[in-house]
Amino acid sequence: MSMVPRSTADRADASLLRLTALCLLGGMAILTLYFGRDVLLPCAVAVLLAFILGRLVSLVNRVMPLSLSVAVVVVAAIVFIGLLAVLVTVQLAEVAGSLTGYQANLHKKVQDVREILQGSGALGRFVAMLVSLGQEFTANVEAAPERVVHLQTDSGFERITALLAPLLHPVLSISIIVILVIFILLDREHLSDQIVRLFGANDVHATSEAIADAASRLGRVLSLQVITNLGFAAVVGVGLFVLGLPNAVLWGLLAGGFRFVPYIGAAVGALLPTLIAFAIMPGWLHPLMVAGWIVLWDVLIGQIIEPLLFGDSVGVTPLALVLSAILWGTLWGPLGILLSTPLTICLLVLGRHVPQLRFLQILLGHEPALTPYQRIYGRLIRRAVVDASSVALAEIEEKGPEKGLDDAMGRMVVLAEADRALDRLSAAQIDAIVDGTDEILDFIGVESDERAPPAPFAADAVARVRFVCLGGRGQIDDAAAAIIAFALRRTGSEVVRLRHGDSAPIEPEEQGVQLLPVVCYASRPSAAVRRYTSRKLGVDGGNRACHAVIDYDVAATATRPVEDIVASRDILAGDVATICRVMTQHAVAVTTPPAVSAAAAS
Repeated sequence: MSMVPRSTADRADASLLRLTALCLLGGMAILTLYFGRDVLLPCAVAVLLAFILGRLVSLVNRVMPLSLSVAVVVVAAIVFIGLLAVLVTVQLAEVAGSLTGYQANLHKKVQDVREILQGSGALGRFVAMLVSLGQEFTANVEAAPERVVHLQTDSGFERITALLAPLLHPVLSISIIVILVIFILLDREHLSDQIVRLFGANDVHATSEAIADAASRLGRVLSLQVITNLGFAAVVGVGLFVLGLPNAVLWGLLAGGFRFVPYIGAAVGALLPTLIAFAIMPGWLHPLMVAGWIVLWDVLIGQIIEPLLFGDSVGVTPLALVLSAILWGTLWGPLGILLSTPLTICLLVLGRHVPQLRFLQILLGHEPALTPYQRIYGRLIRRAVVDASSVALAEIEEKGPEKGLDDAMGRMVVLAEADRALDRLSAAQIDAIVDGTDEILDFIGVESDERAPPAPFAADAVARVRFVCLGGRGQIDDAAAAIIAFALRRTGSEVVRLRHGDSAPIEPEEQGVQLLPVVCYASRPSAAVRRYTSRKLGVDGGNRACHAVIDYDVAATATRPVEDIVASRDILAGDVATICRVMTQHAVAVTTPPAVSAAAAS
């Protein structure tokens, strides 16, 4: 008979079934995107152009009807893109025709490189080998026999067909894109309502919010990308013109266009004009100045201007953008690379608003996938104590000593105890968590040596009390005791920390200083555990020992007098900050005469 509960097995089978279905759906989606690219690619381009032009249509629509606004904006966009295409084509033709005139300069540069590398050891021999191979290849090409080409006379119709055939597919695609853009802009509101009715008729608010989020993010990102890249193209073109590089307009436009490709586009845009400058400009300074000018402005725009303009509009990690560019480039070619960023943003929005696709937000979003205490927990299991200490210190510096300690270390030890109760942790992992907790607290204590001053009535009591914090049941409770002891020390209290395995009982008093035992737990103990721990400590007959449990799911028991909690062997439950405050009140209660204690409470 299986020892695994049926509900657990059913959940495992359901998770496996969902994973299998998700993999099948993902594979079918990728195959559909690849084999349907001739239809889907124009549709995607049209939708993204509609997002870019939508704001212009809204502005123009304030002064003229919608149909006329769409016509004006679309015609203006076609004219603008057409002029850019003609300009780039003419400039490329000029570059191709002028390259043969710079053969002498290229030959001189090669000779300079050979002279520098001559006699420089292995590198010089490698270059010499490449040169000799190039000479042999050239000789073989020159010695190749002439081929006889037989010209075949075709009719005029066949020549025209052969000329127009390569242009047919691009012209049809562009026509489809223009038509789709026009109809999308004319019918935006109705299309939005149809999407809401199709995918979210039962939850109109959530679906409308998702559509508005996607439209806002895409429209803002695409518009700002167009503006910043056009500005980059203008600055680069002017700079290259001043440096004397021919066809500076072409290189500026290409640099701006390549910046649409995330991260690697700017490098490609800088490489082409640098190579041209190397070929046509004398010396070595000018090519370096060309590359430096482009890189300088790419860094300024990418690291200063774009973060100020974009803010959190993208919300996608750099790694996700690069992987997305590789994926969409494989599926849809160069246009897929250009469309990768907006398509990834669409997937991120789906993951944010559709619960079944929440994994997309985790994979693509820049928000931390784990909370700070989960990150600390995972790093302690891997014995990466330095990384865990950095996360804890950052949380404390951001949220303050009390809140930061609770959110970083308190919740971490509660999570560890939950996994220990489910038998998910090995003995070595438990040791790593407990020892790592001590090291993190030592690191935090050195980095942030701040102590919160005790309350006026508590100052004298704290000086005459020594808290003894120890774990109640096992090693994870020892970690909880270490955290509570650390927090009590910050209040100016004197604290002794013992481990669960320490068998020596606690003496009631030591040289006029009262010892207040605090038995610490990371989860609620049973009454039997509390009685056993009290007898083991030798405080079962007294009334000063307190059982404190770090618990974030229930309200703290601060409304109940701590003396009653201690006397009844009850549990003091709450976050670490609350436990420390209540224990300070307990110190006041056991060291202050009743009249003074009543005055302090009032």
